[in-house]
Amino acid sequence: MFNRRSFLKASGTLAGMGLLSASGCSKHIFSAAKSRYPPIGLQTYTLNFLFNAKAANTAEVLKQIAAIGVKELETATGTPDSLYYGHKPKEFAKMVNDHGLKWIGNHYQGLPRQTASTGTANRRINLRDDLQQIVDDSAAGGCSWVICSSSAESNMDEIKRTTEIFAQAGELSAAQKMKFAYHNHQSEFDKIDGVSAYDYILGQTNKEQVFMEVDLAWATEAGMDPVEMFKQYPGRFPLWHVKDIDRSSKKPCPVGQGKVDFKRIFEQSALSGVQHTFIEQDGAKTIDDPASSVKWMQANLV
Repeated sequence: MFNRRSFLKASGTLAGMGLLSASGCSKHIFSAAKSRYPPIGLQTYTLNFLFNAKAANTAEVLKQIAAIGVKELETATGTPDSLYYGHKPKEFAKMVNDHGLKWIGNHYQGLPRQTASTGTANRRINLRDDLQQIVDDSAAGGCSWVICSSSAESNMDEIKRTTEIFAQAGELSAAQKMKFAYHNHQSEFDKIDGVSAYDYILGQTNKEQVFMEVDLAWATEAGMDPVEMFKQYPGRFPLWHVKDIDRSSKKPCPVGQGKVDFKRIFEQSALSGVQHTFIEQDGAKTIDDPASSVKWMQANLV
């Protein structure tokens, strides 16, 4: 039994080894060796069925997320009445912090793929029309990143306009000591007039202000090799979506149960410049899904 006497004895031994602070205490006395990878994060889109449920309690959902071992959050809230799950940025950030979590950033739409409705109820906040509000909200919430979830890029005109918007987002984010990144699906890798939106955007923007949040599953499904992507654009992938794809259904599944070779990719993480990794599972049904992903990552990626 580990009682007070045992604790004091262990503390004395560790103090003699120089492993305690000057006050004689440490929060990490019995913690495992520090991982060489970033803390495990979660894209809350995975659990939107909990956040958006009728009479949902945001603080309670955050408590459940913290309990499965997640340390950082990336949110995905887009309409004016649902931004930050109905809370002001500072209010939401406080709830996140109160549960020992850290809010890294929120997903916003880039160049809208279709004309917004005349009303505001279903209009999605987007970088083209709401950039200053987006940057101000992110700063108010203490976020370090402004992130674009997707943007119109079905032709070269849209790709060029998206690139201009991303450049502006990078500049405004930097002015408030944040950074900007865009998240891929599969279409960003399709060639249009001989070039992909992925290559055009990274090639035509400031590498210190516009970065990529690579979705490892969708990049893999598009026939891309994430490691080769890191070699081509070193340091441009500070954010990752750690998502897996079932080999049979081709749908997202818990990490470690699908086709993505995470161990090989994580081995090259330094080349990518990764700072934050977020588990994401579209279509998750219960919190057990991301909990399974957390356990797999803790056991296999150290």
